[in-house]
Amino acid sequence: MKFRDELCKQPNQTISIKKSPLLATAVTLVASTAALNSHATETLNAINVTATRTALTADETLAAVTVINQQEIESSQSRDLVELLDGLPGLSMSSNGGFGKNVSIRLRGTDSKNVLVLIDGIRAGSATLGTVAWQDLPLSHIGRIEVVRGPRSHLYGSDAIGGVIQIFTLKGQKGLHLNADAGYGTHNTVDTAASISGGDEDTRFSLRASHFSTDGFSALENNNPDNDGYENNAISGNLSHQFTNGAQIKVSALRATGNNEYDSSWGVTNDYDSDIEQQVINGQLLYSPSDSWDMTLMVGETRDRSTNFENAVLKSTFNTKRRQASWQNDLMVGEEAVVTLGLDFLRDEIDGSASYTVHERDNTGLFGQYQNQFDDSSLTLGLRYDDNDSFGGHTTGNIAYGYDISSTLRLIASYGTAFNAPTFNDLYYQDPWGSNGNPDLEPEESKTYELGLVGESAMGHWDLRLFRTEIDDLIDWIEVAPWTYQPQNVNQARIDGLEFGLSTTLAEWKLAGSLTLLDPTDKNSGKRLTDRSKQTLRIDLDRKIGKADVGVTWRVRSDSYSDADNTKSAAGFGTVDLRVAYPLGKDWSLRGQVRNLTDKDYQTIRGYNTPGRELFLSVVYKPVQL
Repeated sequence: MKFRDELCKQPNQTISIKKSPLLATAVTLVASTAALNSHATETLNAINVTATRTALTADETLAAVTVINQQEIESSQSRDLVELLDGLPGLSMSSNGGFGKNVSIRLRGTDSKNVLVLIDGIRAGSATLGTVAWQDLPLSHIGRIEVVRGPRSHLYGSDAIGGVIQIFTLKGQKGLHLNADAGYGTHNTVDTAASISGGDEDTRFSLRASHFSTDGFSALENNNPDNDGYENNAISGNLSHQFTNGAQIKVSALRATGNNEYDSSWGVTNDYDSDIEQQVINGQLLYSPSDSWDMTLMVGETRDRSTNFENAVLKSTFNTKRRQASWQNDLMVGEEAVVTLGLDFLRDEIDGSASYTVHERDNTGLFGQYQNQFDDSSLTLGLRYDDNDSFGGHTTGNIAYGYDISSTLRLIASYGTAFNAPTFNDLYYQDPWGSNGNPDLEPEESKTYELGLVGESAMGHWDLRLFRTEIDDLIDWIEVAPWTYQPQNVNQARIDGLEFGLSTTLAEWKLAGSLTLLDPTDKNSGKRLTDRSKQTLRIDLDRKIGKADVGVTWRVRSDSYSDADNTKSAAGFGTVDLRVAYPLGKDWSLRGQVRNLTDKDYQTIRGYNTPGRELFLSVVYKPVQL
C-alpha cells in the first residue's frame, strides 16, 4: 500500500494519493468541518511533502507550512518570486534595486543562508556565498511552492535553521495542452512564455520556454544614475513514466541564463553587469517493494555561475556545482506509524577566478524519522547525523507533538535543533590583500522552541505560532588588522516571534491574511539584527465580479536597520497592488496589474531604490485541452 503522494501531476489537478491510516485522518477532519467555506477547505487539503519528506495534508503536518499551487501563482499575476512570497507568514524578501538584483530572504528573522532551498528535491544555491539567486529563478516555470517554517536540519542537514522552501517545476498533464502568454509594462518590461505538455495515465511530459527583459531603473541611491536592466531566458522540461510493476521514473531540468546590470558603491560612475546561469537537473526512481514499503532513489545537480564585468572588462567568474544523491525508505509500522530512513550525499565543487585553498568537499547524512497518530494525539521524532569534510560530524534532532482539543482545534508543541555549515568563502577564500577564510570555523548552531494553535471554524482556517530561535557561533567577518578581515564564530542571536495566518471568505471575497511580529536581537550587543522588520502584514483579497477576476494585495512593513549599531535605518512602508483578469472568449484572457498603486517612495534595503507605480498588461492563451 503506497502512502507517498506521487506529485507527478499538476498541482491544480486532483492529486491521487493511495490512502494510509495517516492520510485517512485528514479525510475525517475535513468531513467533520463540512460547513467551512471552500477557500478554507482548499487550504486544509493542500498536500505538503517538504515538512516530513512524506506526503501529508496541511492539517496533518505538525510543522508550520504554506502551500502555493499553480492556480494561485497564476492568479497573483506576480512577475517574480519576491512579489509572490513577500509578506507570507514569517517571510519577508528584499531586493537590491528591482528585477534581477540580489534578493535577501528572511524566514522567521534568520539570515538568507539559514534558509534551505530545494528545487524538485535538489538542494540549490551557491557553495561560495551560501545563498540562492532568487532573482534568477523564473516564476513562470514553477507549478508549486511549499514553505516550511522552523528548523528542518534533522531531515535535510545544513542551512535549514529558519526553514525550507521547496520549488516544484511544472509537470505534465493528461491529454495535450498548449499554453502561451505575452505581456508588456513599465520600464519597457517584456515577459513572454510558451509551453506544451501532455501524456496519458502512465507517461507525461512538459516543455516550457520563456523570455523576460526590462530596462529597469537606477538600482543604488546617489550612484550612477543610469537604468540597470535585466534579461532572463529560461527553459524547463519534465518527463515521468509509470511501469506496469508500479515503479515510476521522473526526470526534470531547469536552465536560466541572462544578464544583469547593477550599481556598485566602489565605482560610482562605472558600469557593472554580470552574465548569470542557473541550472537544475534531477532524476528520481520511486518503487514499492511491498505494500508497506516505499523507496525513492534520487540523483541531481545544480549549478550557479556568474561572470562579472566592469566597464565591459572581465573582472571575475564564480562557478559552483552541487552534485547530490539520496536513498529514502518509508515504512508503515502497524496501522498508524510511519518510519522514514534515508541516506543523503552532497558534493560541493567550486571554480573561477578567485583563489581558494580547497575546491571540493563532501557531506554524508544519515537520517531517521518516526511519525504516529494515536487517538487525539500526533507525534513526530527525527534524528540526523552529518559527516562533513570541513568540520566533521554534527547531530541534529526534532520532536513535535500535536493534540486535538476538538475536531476543529489542535495544539502543537515542538523543539528542534539545526545548523548552518560555513561556506567556501568563510573557510577557504584567499584575498590578495590579506583577508582570508578561516578553516577552523565551526558551524552555526540553533535551537527552536515552538507552540502553535491551529483551528477551523465557520470563519475559515487559521494558524497561530509562537516561537523562539537561539543561534550560537554566528559567523562574522572581523577586522583582525587594518583593512584585513577574517571570519570568526563570534555572535549569538535570539529571535522571538509570533505568526498568524488566516484563510477565509467574506462577502464573496477570498481573504488570505498574515501577520508576523519579531524581536530579532543580537545577544552580544542587545541591538536589533540588521535588515529585520519587527512587524510585517500582508492581506490578499480576491473575488469574481461579473466575468472578471479582481484582486488586491496590501503589504505593510515596519522600519529596519542596515548596520549593527542600529544608527542607519530604512523607514517602514505600505504598498497596494491591484490586478484584474478578464476572459476574451473560450481560451483567451486579458490580465492587468498595477503595482505600488499609490506611487509610494520606499526602500526594502537602505540605499537601494524601488520602483514607483508600475503597469503591466498581458494576453494569455490557455485552452483546457487540444
